[in-house]
Amino acid sequence: MIPRMKFLTLAGVLTLLVLTSVFADHGPATVTIEHNGTQYRLLRNGDPYFIKGAVGANRLDLLKASGGNSVRAGVNSLDIAQQQGLTVLVGLSIGNPRHGFDYSNPEKVRQQFENARTTVRKYKDHPALLMWALGNEMEINTTPAERVPIWKSVNEIARMIHEEDGKHPAITVMGDAYRRILTEVKDQCPDIDAMGLNAYVDMLTLPEDIAHQGWTKPYVVTEFGPRGHWQVAKTPWGVPLEDSSTEKAAFYLQAYKHSVADQPLCLGSYVFYWSQKQEKTHTWYGMFLPDGSRTEAIDAMQRAWTGVYPTNRCPTMGPAKIQIISEADLARKTNIYLTGSRLRCAIQATDPDNDPITILWDLRPDVAGNPNVGGDWEPNVEPIADSIIATKNSTVEVRLPAVPGKYRLFVYARDNHGGAATANLPLLVVDKAPEK
Repeated sequence: MIPRMKFLTLAGVLTLLVLTSVFADHGPATVTIEHNGTQYRLLRNGDPYFIKGAVGANRLDLLKASGGNSVRAGVNSLDIAQQQGLTVLVGLSIGNPRHGFDYSNPEKVRQQFENARTTVRKYKDHPALLMWALGNEMEINTTPAERVPIWKSVNEIARMIHEEDGKHPAITVMGDAYRRILTEVKDQCPDIDAMGLNAYVDMLTLPEDIAHQGWTKPYVVTEFGPRGHWQVAKTPWGVPLEDSSTEKAAFYLQAYKHSVADQPLCLGSYVFYWSQKQEKTHTWYGMFLPDGSRTEAIDAMQRAWTGVYPTNRCPTMGPAKIQIISEADLARKTNIYLTGSRLRCAIQATDPDNDPITILWDLRPDVAGNPNVGGDWEPNVEPIADSIIATKNSTVEVRLPAVPGKYRLFVYARDNHGGAATANLPLLVVDKAPEK
């Protein structure tokens, strides 16, 4: 009997330890920001936690396998993130004047505050919660006077979070206007714990820019990706020129090295965009293609997060991208064509692992010149039927539409492991040759 009792006692102890461990893994985490005099760092339950994150809750299994540990998303993503062992920078809705929110209406401001408090109270103990992010780029298209009540509201909500939660920091998120107006947040939002910065080409000067603004608190890069559509050269008819997926991947690594890795004020970053979306084009910002193929940007981020590339890498596009090999253009190298013209184009695509590559093409209306800002929603743009006449190896023959307008030719090079490379070329179609 005695040996049996000892065995049961040991089993009980082991069970208790397992239950305690499970509870610890699934209980609320305490997240703090530590400053040692020379740098800041994030602590989660007392352990250093450098954010290796992505915007979006798509393919979290791949994010985890690539070395990521966090997502920037809404409360609806908390459970699925927890299942993958990831944390969430939870966004709280803060009204944007450009979307019609009126900060001169005290009832609207009060309701916004109460909605935020309700959300905080409901989710503050979720084990996947990392921090609260108050709004996103509310400063777009505003004057200094219009921003005063925005920052006041942000600070009041941050103060409320400290009172209601106390275990998770609160930040607010600004677009590239931080290069000019970060001092406003510094002066008017003393209760935020860190700054969220969305940056694209400005990643190459971010630490220097915020130092110039006198910012000395920590920051999180809450969004970064390829060069933005407002930051690149344009065609003579005013549409932006998109980088290839290969050029984007190189820029992701360059940006991460300059503004995230080993920066004393940086708590980590969220790469944009761990999904697919239509914004200017259907390939500009998504790190996946619409069919779910991953692009080189994902390979690049695994390299940044873990120090090594994945075992199998995505195809790459040559520096020439899409080349016109016919002589049909009205003005050589301007890509202006008559309605109904036929073009022959080619690309140089390779695969680092020598996997076989499948190359597909399509032609779509070009909406990249639309005035949308801040990632506002855009409808999908579908391919034009019967525009691709023939393909052979890395070449294509394209029939241009009979209707004048702006169009864009896309190419996709896919391997047999779910990887892809992409590039595109803007085209202007006219119904008569311009006068010389």
